[in-house]
Amino acid sequence: MDGSPSNDHVLAVKNKIEAIPGAMRNMGWRISAELMERWLRSPHWVLPAVWKSSSPPDPRTLSPTHLDQSIVRMSWAMANPRVRSAINALRVIMANGPAREILARRVAALSWGANDRMAFGAKGDAAVQLEQTCQANYRPFGGKFDTMDDLCGALGKATLKAALIGEALRDVRTKKLSLQVTHAGFYIRDTYDFSGFQYLGVWSKSGVLSKAQMLMNAASDGLALRLSGEPIGSVFNHNFEAYRRLNGLGGDFVVYSDVYWERLNLSLDLN
Repeated sequence: MDGSPSNDHVLAVKNKIEAIPGAMRNMGWRISAELMERWLRSPHWVLPAVWKSSSPPDPRTLSPTHLDQSIVRMSWAMANPRVRSAINALRVIMANGPAREILARRVAALSWGANDRMAFGAKGDAAVQLEQTCQANYRPFGGKFDTMDDLCGALGKATLKAALIGEALRDVRTKKLSLQVTHAGFYIRDTYDFSGFQYLGVWSKSGVLSKAQMLMNAASDGLALRLSGEPIGSVFNHNFEAYRRLNGLGGDFVVYSDVYWERLNLSLDLN
């Protein structure tokens, strides 16, 4: 025996994972299904761990293979109260002290030349552009106790960010900097990957079991799963890692949403 997986094992892993987007669509989880289908049809690629924490890349430099800007839309996300709550919380801190320090560095780095007034961002800028030029603050959202819905299935834990745009000003005499903010832009950044240990629920082809059904399932020798439709079974991150290893498909990627804009009239002293 050479230790290679049998054809039956490869097929079982493939069938299990590829059945999940259909179960998501059956529940109305359209965005979750689209993100997973993109992952399933992408070439084998593992997201570097540092991209999730200390050293994310400049998103403008990412290839389309490793970046998605089209699936997650703010109009969809804002229909969920968890995102609306995160936006309300971010409004409070988006121009606080730490945010002004970030904005001061961004404004100071503009190509001032002989100018004393400079445009600072534009409403036409995509999130990947704002991330590097005008982003000021952020708010994480999502957790293990969230309602099991399309937002949870698509993003889990993600980050809502705020960018402030308008006109940067430099005092002719003192050279002190200020920013006249005209709009705030809100967008979501996330990574779509299956790194580390994570339990992703008990699935049938009809959908995922609720938390109450999972307790019943555990106490009744799988009765709830059998009653809910053709079983897929318990799903963990390592099932997706096995799929990638055995099939050569499964590409992680970075997610950016589009931008939701709000009008502001705010003067910030950046000194």
